[in-house]
Formats: sequence, structure tokens, C-alpha cells
Amino acid sequence: MKDEIFLELGIGTRFRRLLEFMTSDADRLYEEAGLKFRVSYFYPIYALSVRGPMPIAEIAKLAGFSHSAVSQIVKKLSGEGVLETNRAADGRQKTVSLTAEGTRLVEDLQPYWAALEQSVKDVAVEAKTDVLAGISALETGFRKTSLYDRAKANLSAHKNPAHPYSIESYDVTHRQAFYDLNVWWLKKYFKVEPIDEKVLSNPEETILAKGGEIFFAVLDGKAVGAIAMKVEGDGVFELTKLAVDPTAQQGGMGRALCEKVIERFKARGGRTLYLETNTVLEPAIKLYWKLGFVEMQTATPSPYERANYYMEWQPETVNTAVDGTEAAA
Repeated sequence: MKDEIFLELGIGTRFRRLLEFMTSDADRLYEEAGLKFRVSYFYPIYALSVRGPMPIAEIAKLAGFSHSAVSQIVKKLSGEGVLETNRAADGRQKTVSLTAEGTRLVEDLQPYWAALEQSVKDVAVEAKTDVLAGISALETGFRKTSLYDRAKANLSAHKNPAHPYSIESYDVTHRQAFYDLNVWWLKKYFKVEPIDEKVLSNPEETILAKGGEIFFAVLDGKAVGAIAMKVEGDGVFELTKLAVDPTAQQGGMGRALCEKVIERFKARGGRTLYLETNTVLEPAIKLYWKLGFVEMQTATPSPYERANYYMEWQPETVNTAVDGTEAAA
């Protein structure tokens, strides 16, 4: 979605949104079939149909939910005659099982579950995404180190940064800095072309509204560096509008801005990340080589008169060239 704003920060919101998409459609399917079943009933009924009778604690473990949450849904389904609870053989805990009515319901649900499962698999194939592997990797990562602990560590790092500046997402308060920083280097080395004026004067429309992203290097509340990632479509992104205040260049600011774009490109599953620059900007080109960009031939003419050097990011080529922080076209 080109107007997506939540990104990784709102991943829970996006999962909830996806859940609502799927839940509403599945519930509609069940309702049309006349089945007294809802998506919220799925995990205990399915677990019992696959594993047989088990304690609430075991259902909770399989589903990853709290004991109290599972207990509530079991109580509800017991009241509807789908589940029943009985004392286990040792008499120490209750075992939940499907009733005869619940077993018949599962039989009726089988073709619908098969159709829904295949539909999810079809979407995964279309998206070329291993959904289960991705979810498992996230779960493993958060089990290893919780979101709380990770956030605390990041907060601590932010309070004691290795560099005096921070890399921050676009904020309208830095809008003029985005223009000024880029116009400064353009006038120093080349000229401000009509496309520069269009992009720099209205970054919200020319970059952000089309799905792109803009980042700033902020020092003492002032934006002293900027960079953008434009969306070309079909997994193609452009690293562009890199500019750093010459009086504030320190600590690899240009590199940090570029690395932020590379990080976002990877996070968004990009296919190609390219940039266009000019051979006059030798320090910048050395930086790009160091980051893994390589010179290539472009198939389409550049919209910039000054652009005579085209590069694409090839991470396997990362080298140790000298850092530079001037600017990209």
C-alpha cells in the first residue's frame, strides 16, 4: 500500500488488520453454510479434533494464549454443547473434549477448513512469501529476547548514541531543511533542474504520497543531513537526495543515512535499489562502493541532466573504500 504509514512500529496493527480481513470473510463463509461456528472458536476445537481430549493448559500452550482466555472460550463452547469437561483419570485436573455434536460440527467444517487453508497457500504463492516461516522467525526472535527488552535496549542506545546525531523519519518541521540542504550542493556543483525544484518543493506529494520515505540526520534538534528513497514500482526503489550540511559532517553521517535507506529497502522486500550521480562527486561514489553499490548500465534515460553514473546495490560486493558524505543526484 503506497499510503502505508505504520511500517514496523505498527506491525501489531497490521496483523490485526490482516486478522480482520480473514476473520470477516471466514465467518461469512460459515454463516452462509448455516454452520454454528465462528473463527474465534477455531483453536480449541481444531486442537481437540487433531490431538483428542486434553487439559485447558495444553490447549493454551498449543495456541500460545493465557489459561484464563482459553478457559473462557471453553466455558462458552461447553454451554453451546460443542465441548465438555471431565475429570482426568488421576482426578487432579479437568480434560476438555469434543461432544458428539462437536464431532459432527468438525466433520461439517472439514471442507471449509480445507478451502480456507488452500486459499491462504494460494495467496502466499502469489506473494512469493513463506508466511509460516516469517511468523515463526518473528516468534522465535521475540522468545529469545522480548519486545520489552529490545525496546529498553534501544532506548538506552538512543540516550547514549555513539554519534551526537540521530537518524529520524520525515517530519514536516524539517521540510525546509530537505530543500535547503539539497539546493546548496546542487548550486555548488551543478544547477537546480526543474525536476529538483518539483521534488524538493513538495516532498510529501512527490515522494511520501507515492510510498517513498525520507530521513534526516538530526543534531541538537536541527536537520543537518537528508536522504530519500523513492518508489519506482515492482520492487524497484531509488536512493536519492542525499545531502549533508558541510559544517556538520562528522561520524559518517552520509553513510548512516544511506544505511537507513538500505535497511528500509530490505525490510520492504525490494528487488532493485539504484542511484544516479555524477563522476564529479568522487567522495560520494567511494561511499556507495563501500556500501555495496556497483556501476551498471541503465536501461532508461535519467531525468537529470547531470546524471552520468548509474549504480545498483549488490550487497555481496561490499568493500572497504574510503567513506564520503557529499551528495547523490
